[in-house]
Parts: sequence; structure tokens; C-alpha cells
Amino acid sequence: MKKRIVPAKNIDPVLVDIRKPGINYKQPVRFVKLNLTHVLQEEPARFGFYKKFLRWGTALVVVVFILMGTLLAFNLKEVKALIVEKGDKIVSNFTFSVGALRAFEPAEAGLALKENTEELSSLNAILERPQNRVLFSVVGSILPAFKEAGAFLSQISALNLNFLELSEALNDLKGNGFYYFQNDGQALVDRLEGIRGSIQGVTGQIESIRNTAANLKSISSFFENVEGQIGDQYLKYSSDLHNLDSFLGGLLALIDSEDEIHILLLFQNPAEIRPGGGFIGSYADLQVERGQMTNLEVQDIYWPDHPLNLELKVIPPDPLQLVTKDWGARDANWFFDFPTSARTVTGFLENSKLYKEQDVTFKGVIALNINVMETILGIIGPVPIEEYDLVVDRDNFLIEIQKEVETGRDKKKGENPKKVLSVLTPLILERLDQMGEEGQRSLIDELERHITKKDIMIFAKEGDLAAFLNSKNIDGAVYPLPSSFWGSYLAVVDANIAGGKSDAFVRQRLEVRLDIDTDGGVFTDLTIERKHEGDKQEDPWWRKDNQNFIQIFTNPASTLVSLKGNSTKSFRRPDYDGEGYAVNADLQEIEETRVLIAGYDAWSMEAHGKSVFATWFTTPAGKTRTLNLRYQTPSGNQVRVSSGKRFRFIFERQSGVKSNLRVTLGAPLGYVWSESNSPIFIYEDEDPDARVILDLTLRK
Repeated sequence: MKKRIVPAKNIDPVLVDIRKPGINYKQPVRFVKLNLTHVLQEEPARFGFYKKFLRWGTALVVVVFILMGTLLAFNLKEVKALIVEKGDKIVSNFTFSVGALRAFEPAEAGLALKENTEELSSLNAILERPQNRVLFSVVGSILPAFKEAGAFLSQISALNLNFLELSEALNDLKGNGFYYFQNDGQALVDRLEGIRGSIQGVTGQIESIRNTAANLKSISSFFENVEGQIGDQYLKYSSDLHNLDSFLGGLLALIDSEDEIHILLLFQNPAEIRPGGGFIGSYADLQVERGQMTNLEVQDIYWPDHPLNLELKVIPPDPLQLVTKDWGARDANWFFDFPTSARTVTGFLENSKLYKEQDVTFKGVIALNINVMETILGIIGPVPIEEYDLVVDRDNFLIEIQKEVETGRDKKKGENPKKVLSVLTPLILERLDQMGEEGQRSLIDELERHITKKDIMIFAKEGDLAAFLNSKNIDGAVYPLPSSFWGSYLAVVDANIAGGKSDAFVRQRLEVRLDIDTDGGVFTDLTIERKHEGDKQEDPWWRKDNQNFIQIFTNPASTLVSLKGNSTKSFRRPDYDGEGYAVNADLQEIEETRVLIAGYDAWSMEAHGKSVFATWFTTPAGKTRTLNLRYQTPSGNQVRVSSGKRFRFIFERQSGVKSNLRVTLGAPLGYVWSESNSPIFIYEDEDPDARVILDLTLRK
């Protein structure tokens, strides 16, 4: 038998029956003598040492990180506490400064913002400490939000700086604005441009801060507070910032012009009241160029109305036909809505030969009542008028000037009886120019007060200016009622027709009682008391019977229920047929709605979006007369009386008229007012602001 040869490749050098794991049997070995009594040992693994080192190294790193984390946690806690402490103060100062700036108290805002500068500097010093820089670097690699902390601080600092610059510019304008306007128009323009730039900067910065604070809320409650507070303030006042920016843009476009612009000043005498304010006895043409007053020319209102100058003949309002056949600028503030009155007055003036031939148009109108002049005299002190051997002060201004106009030397000579005002005006301007900073600030504060009382009204033709003035209730416009309005609107509007200057001594008191039905309708009882105290005065124009054409403005669709205490007046109206008289469109729109209320010697009409009841109400000198009205206002389809429903009462004051106001509101049956915890709510004010708004909430 042939022998079979086994390939060498199938022969292992080591012959074993069982292979032990971990031993490489394929390595070449030399044949040696084996001691079978000796057990074969496993060769140690190469990586054992490294595994042990890795285990110990990991443990060491964990311990180090625990120690570092503990230290960082303590340091982070300290930093967060400091951020909260200083941050809350910073936010509080911002909130205060915004309120102060809105109230035009820039000096108060500046103090808060300067304190913020110190707090921000202190906070920045804390965050720049080496250990804290390391802290934010290390933590920032784990929590990316921490990396934004430094940027956030820079944003806050920039915002604070812009606010501070804004407050300082406003403070300078408040103290020196009148001086700039008289003497340095370029400085005035520069200040206004600086204010506008600060406002634009603030608007962008606030949005960035809100976004950054939202990302940092997880770090500290401070950032959450910042996002809430600044966010709320921004949303609350963002429209104000936008309107102010638009206003400044429009104002700069108006006054920073190489062309001379004209602004109309109306001096309204509330001793002879008219719906838009006092009778316009005189006016001034204020001329401005490149931000600076270049001329102020005072005129008698009868001069542009003179037949030699009057080209346009217009039919006057029906009550005025008692005293004049022709309507002119002197009586054109007939509308309770001052923008309508302002447009009407400027229309008459611009169509007068006095201005039409020079192509003069008025860009705006500022109406001032005599009590504004009395305030100015109270600040600058008595002013001697040597030419008239007269000294005027705040207490005698109306009496002495009226006497000079009515019976003074100029009238006796057949000259302009208002010339005394032309002489007095530059004397007052000179005194104003010489006022110190304290006097100028007092003047600004007093002018602000007069605006709130509607003693000053400002109208502008330019759109952005007009919108801003309207939003701030400075233009004397009638409040527009929204379609969803549930409440009661009231304005009592007087017009002295052939009653001399008797309104100077008439005291008016208004008592209003509103009873609200369960269906939301309102019954209003209005009592108007007028007391004429001019009977003891020496001059006859104070003692004349106060002949008052009175109008009560209220909600649309209101109907008169009863009326007593009014007067009757009959007179022969002029005939205008075929005489070429024009009709004023605004007046025509109102008078076409006029309806005689049978049995009451009164009329109803629609004006400025309101229902109006009108009648005559005469008060003799030394007497007191009372007018009583009751009228009903329907609820409207959208009204559903329920707990939590809000009712709004609005009272608008007439410029030049001071009325003591008392309002009593009775809730529907089964309800109380949350504000008084009673079915009755009472409001009283001896000298109401231009617009009073009461919001009341029903509760079962």
C-alpha cells in the first residue's frame, strides 16, 4: 500500500488538543524539552496599563471638573446676584425716565439716566474682572447664551447714552428754546435734529435689547425682567416714538426753510365767548425763516375784514345774522372743532386783498386766550407802556386793555383801537428774551398747563404735524366716537351774540346725572347754571345781558325729552337772494341737518359726528339762570349689559370757558360700579382739563 503524503501547510508546529484563548499558537517555536509538570502561563495583554491609566485619568478629570464647577457655581451665583441687584435698578430708572420724558420733565429723566450710567459702569467693572471673564468664557462654551452677556451690556449702555442725550437736548430746548427761536434759529434746528436722531437710535436699540434679553432669560431673572419691562414700555410707547419722529420731521421741513413761512396767532378774548374760543379781536402774522422768528406783526381783525380788502362775501351762521350780514375772519371761529375753525379763519384771511395780493398762506394757526397773556405777565412782571401812560400786569390786563380798546385815545382819533397791543407786544417779547433759565422753565411749565386746559390750541396744515397734534389733544379737535362706543359724550358750547364782554363775569356750573337702563340705553339730566356777576362793574360792556346761543353736544341719535329755562329770540334775518353771497361748505353741512324742536324754541342738528341741541339762554346782569334738559341716548345693537362691561363718559371743555363740573352715574338695576363699589359713581372737578374720560366697570 502506497503511503499518502500530508501537505506541510496542514501541520502546526505545536500540537494541542484544546486551544487556550489568548495564546498565539502560530508563532514559530523551537523544539524544546517540555516539562509536563509545569502549567503554561498566559502572556499579559499590552493595553492593560493604558486601561488603568484611562480609568484613573477620567476619575481625576471628573474630580477637577466637580471642583471647578463648584467654584464657578459660587462665582456665578455671586455675579447673578449682582446682575439682579443692579439690573433691577437700571430697569426701574429706565421706566421712570420714559415717564418723565413723556411728561416733558427731561431734567428728572436725566437724573435717573445719570444714575444708570454709574450702575452700568459698576456692572461692567464686575464682569471684566479676570475670574469673571474666565467664568463667562468657560460657561459660555457650555451655554452659548452667556456669550451674549457682554453684548447685552453694551446695548443697554448705548440705549442709556441715547436716552441721556435725548433728555439733555430736551432739557436745553425747554430752558432755551424760546431764546433760540428769537435769536439763533440754527441752534434750534440743530437741537431738533439731534432729538430726532436720538429717537431713531432709541427705537432700533430697544428692539435689539428685547431680542438679546429673550436669549438670556435662562441666566437670570433680571434679563426676563428687562424683556418684560422694556418690551411693555416699547409696545406701549412705540407709536408715540413714531409719531414724535414724524412730527419732528414735519416741523423741521416747515421751519428749516430758506423761504419765509407765515404762522397765524389768534388772540381770543373769552370775555366774549365763541364756540372755537374767545372773540378774535386781534391777531398776529408770525414770520419764520431757517428756524428763527424774523417778524411778528400784530393787526386788528377788522382790517382784513374791511370792505376794501374783503373780496369774498359769505353768509354767516344763522345766530350771527343777529349782528352781521357778512361773515368774516373775526367771527370765523364759529366751530367747536378747532381745526375746522382754523381752516375757516385762514380761508378768510388768505382771500383778503391784504394777503392775497402778496400770495401769503398760513402754514399753521396758534390760538391763545387772554389768560395765557395774564400768565406771561405774572412771570415777567408788570410792563409799563409809556406811550399810553399805562402799566399792565396779570391782574389788570383784561380790564385796562379792554378800556383802551373801547374808549381809548386811538378810538377817539378814529385810528386802530387795537394799536395798544401792537405797542405792548414787542415790550413783552423783549422781557421774554431777557428771562433767565428759571423764568423760561416756569414759562414752559405754565404753557403746558394752559394746553391741558385748552387755553392754547395749535393747528397745522402739514399732515405729520397735524396727526401728532391731534394724538396729543393739542389741536382742539372734537373727540371721534368709535362705532363700538358704549357710553356718553358731553360738551356744552356757549356763544355770546351781542352780549358785550359779559362772559368775563359769568360763572357756569354743570350738573350731569346719567341713569343707565338694563338694555344699555341712557337717560341724561343736564342742569346748566349761569350766574352774571358783572352788574357792579363801572364799564357798560361788562354789565350787558349775557345773550348766549348755547349748544349741547352728545351721542349721535340722542333725542330731547324735555327742556326748560331757555330764552326766546326773534330777529329779522338778512335777505341774501341775488346778492352773490357764497356758502361755507362746513357750515352748510351742519345747518342742512337743523330741525326745529316744536314747543321748545330749540333746534337739533348734527355736527362733528355728534347730535346737538341748541337754544338761546340769556342771563341778565346780577341774575342767575338755570337751564334744564333731559335727553335719551339709545343703547345701540352692539350693547349687551353684563358683569365686566365697561361704560365710558367723555366731557370736552370749550376753550375759554371755565365750568364747575359734577357728574353722577347710576348703574343699571342689579349692578354696581367696581370703581365705587356702589350703584352710584360721582365725579367732581372745579376746573376740568380739555378732555375728561371716565371708564367704569359694571359688576353684578
